[in-house]
Amino acid sequence: MNQKRSLLFLAIAAFSVIAFFTATEGSAQIRRDRNRPAATPKPDSLVVTSADTSNAQKRGDIETTINYKAKDSIRYDAVSQIMHLYGDAHIDYGEIALDAAYIQINWKTNIINAEGVLDTAGVLQQKPLFKNGAETYQAERMAYNYKTKKGRVMGAVTTQGEGYIHAETIKRDSLGSIYGRHARYTTCDLEHPHFYIKATKMKVIPNDRVVAGPFHLVFADVPTPIGLPFGFFPSPRKRGSGVIIPTFGESNMQGFYLREGGFYWAMNDYMDMRITGDIYSLGGYGLRVQSNYTKRYKFSGNFSVSHTFIKAPENTTRGATTDQIVNYGTGSRDIWVSWSHQPVTRPGQGQFSASVNAGSQFYNQRNSTNAQNALSPNFNSTVSYRKSSPNSPITYGITISQSQTSRTQLNEEGEVVPAQQMSFTLPDFSFGVASQSPIEWFGGTLTGRWIEGIRIGYNLTARQYVTNNISAGTGLGFPFSTRQARDTLLAINGSNLSTIFRNARTSINHDIPITLGTVSLFKHFKLTPGVSYSESWFTKKYTYSNVPGTNMLAVDTLKGLQRTYQYQGSLSLTTNLYGIAQIKGKKVEAIRHTITPNISYSWRPDFGRPEYGFYQRVQRDSLGNTQLLSRFQGLEGNVPGAGLSSAISFSVSNNVEMKVKTDSAGVFKKVSLIDAFNFSGSYNMAADSFKLSNINVNLSTKLFNNVGVTLSGSFDPYQYVNGTRRNIYLINEGGFKLARLMNLNFNTGFEFNQQARKQQAESGAAAPTNLPSLQRTVVTAADYVEFNIPWTLSVDLTSNFTRDLLTDKLMNNATSAGINGSVTLTEKWAVNYTTSYDLKNRILSYTNIGITRDLHCWQMSIDWVPFGALQRYSININAKSALLQDLKIRRSGSATGRAY
Repeated sequence: MNQKRSLLFLAIAAFSVIAFFTATEGSAQIRRDRNRPAATPKPDSLVVTSADTSNAQKRGDIETTINYKAKDSIRYDAVSQIMHLYGDAHIDYGEIALDAAYIQINWKTNIINAEGVLDTAGVLQQKPLFKNGAETYQAERMAYNYKTKKGRVMGAVTTQGEGYIHAETIKRDSLGSIYGRHARYTTCDLEHPHFYIKATKMKVIPNDRVVAGPFHLVFADVPTPIGLPFGFFPSPRKRGSGVIIPTFGESNMQGFYLREGGFYWAMNDYMDMRITGDIYSLGGYGLRVQSNYTKRYKFSGNFSVSHTFIKAPENTTRGATTDQIVNYGTGSRDIWVSWSHQPVTRPGQGQFSASVNAGSQFYNQRNSTNAQNALSPNFNSTVSYRKSSPNSPITYGITISQSQTSRTQLNEEGEVVPAQQMSFTLPDFSFGVASQSPIEWFGGTLTGRWIEGIRIGYNLTARQYVTNNISAGTGLGFPFSTRQARDTLLAINGSNLSTIFRNARTSINHDIPITLGTVSLFKHFKLTPGVSYSESWFTKKYTYSNVPGTNMLAVDTLKGLQRTYQYQGSLSLTTNLYGIAQIKGKKVEAIRHTITPNISYSWRPDFGRPEYGFYQRVQRDSLGNTQLLSRFQGLEGNVPGAGLSSAISFSVSNNVEMKVKTDSAGVFKKVSLIDAFNFSGSYNMAADSFKLSNINVNLSTKLFNNVGVTLSGSFDPYQYVNGTRRNIYLINEGGFKLARLMNLNFNTGFEFNQQARKQQAESGAAAPTNLPSLQRTVVTAADYVEFNIPWTLSVDLTSNFTRDLLTDKLMNNATSAGINGSVTLTEKWAVNYTTSYDLKNRILSYTNIGITRDLHCWQMSIDWVPFGALQRYSININAKSALLQDLKIRRSGSATGRAY
């Protein structure tokens, strides 16, 4: 009787548990046989009837709610206290998530088992996928104790940062450390990786490091002799400091070298530092300090300082090189400073920004691996602060700028030698008040009346311009036709700073623009009057006198505050004219011609008259000829012009468009035939000769919707006799010669596969032009490839001509053609190329060829400059992952500075 009561009690308990879970699971179907082994997963052919979701809470060892569900069914064994989940099973337990084809939960032992399922082809599907915070494991089978937080995984793949660990067996302890047996470490994300580091034993401390026992490197399942007794691979979640492995190469100037070796210091989350050095076998070294910094919502930037010393070749004599970048006889010491600071724009806040690129004259030619820097003769630097308020018309700012240009000059032996011209603006202060209507000054309300178009503004600029370009004999910088002395460039050092600053040009400029508004005349014309006033203050003024018996001028400098001013008035009239030709053709509907004529009159007094004191007439030679010279010649500022100006200016702009039918019924589109065809000139009625100016003409159009053409030229309406211009119009010679073409500039370019180029630009595949200092390595065409674009091709042609007045012929000054593009040979092979050809001198300019091979987790790139001063090559095979960035093979060479 007691046995029957016990059996009845167990049956009632089992029925109650089943009823409870049936009610909790909603429509879950309990269709599994209780006698079926718990560890056997559901066959692949099982039919899914519904999705199951359930929450179960168990007091005691369970720390939080276990959420579980299964796509097919859930079965609970009340006697063994084991839960079976079949078909896309899923469990959530705090930060832990598990997905598998079959999951078993043992409430007695606190162990969760998971397995995949074989499909009809015998392939294991729905493998267990275990996630614990940022860690991920995928395996054939696995077991996890949610109480002790220990687990065991068979046939596992786990991710650690950018790396993947494959192992026969993985065990996880309660501290989160992972132990792998017969493990493989790789950054390749394939199930069967292309390469890996194979070790008998491996320990992984998540977000910290990977430690391996005896290991060796395996490529394409081929073991290599590269191995060590133990390995240490950092994998921190945050940035970490460490050693930077140098790169190896060779150049004719430096010999064999090791470059960019040193130490990376992650100072904090907002700033880092990279300290590297170079060493050259022919003698010399390089030192470099680079840093990136950022502050969220405030600013970001980078800074670098580089110093190099290259020993002079012992067997190279003066002039025995193909370029001028070798410092003959002595070693070359170069320094370069770069600083970029970008603020985050915030309304009403001051904006401090900096862009500094300065250093030794030939630093980039000797050391730069960037072709753009190596080929550029000019560099500019600017540090500025700007402040404006959205509720105030006042803006102000201060700027410090520097520019340097490579040029040539004569040395003491009369030889042409390279030199560097440097100029500084210390500082450039600006203050401005936006144009306002006087009605606003007195609290009036603007209602749109024409009088409200009268607006007055104010701009002030104060600057000091300093340069090392000193004119010998005069201390000025302006050209005299009678002066035989030449300009010199002083080396900037402590001994000549006083001379350089003594020749500084300081000025304060005031501009008061006055707008008188626009008046409509006869509905179709717009009349715009204007008045302007400007004033400049200088710290010096010059007085000239002829040296008796010579063609030289003596210059006296009067120091102190000197004032100049000028004013002028103008009147402009413009309108638009339209002409439409109705074609009504099959494709062309109509053609519209838009003409915009403009005529204006301006008047300015003759500020060269003696009563103003701005100009001085001096004797220029021993024959008694005189010349009018500005007493502020060469100074920075608004120096008034000499001569009365009463000029009529005219211009005509033309635009031609065509209305074309599209494939859609009743839909038209506009096609531009001529984007712009403009000509302009002026006639000065107050001039004593040559009243009509040159006529400037420019044309811009696009052929076949792809080929852009630009033409610009200047026509002179006067006659020339033996190269001398005469005050006689060319039309007076007879015939139809109205003007003579003096210069012509022509530019055209076309681009095939333009849509592919747009796609590349939108995807950001183009090479960046302004990289942070820590990323300034070899930037070549091979580094930026869009494999989805099959090919691109761009061609441009530029030419300019100038008329020789003696022969009366147009002479070709320069003509060059450039080609650049890319070809994707296969899904993995791509070629980029760029070159230009000087058609006049018949030589090739800078040429670069890049070849890239995508090796999935690796990349191969070849960069080749076949000739020129920057001739070089480099071959790189490297892992893509930043985690193994030092796992690479590099071979490079440079012929810069080679001897004959």
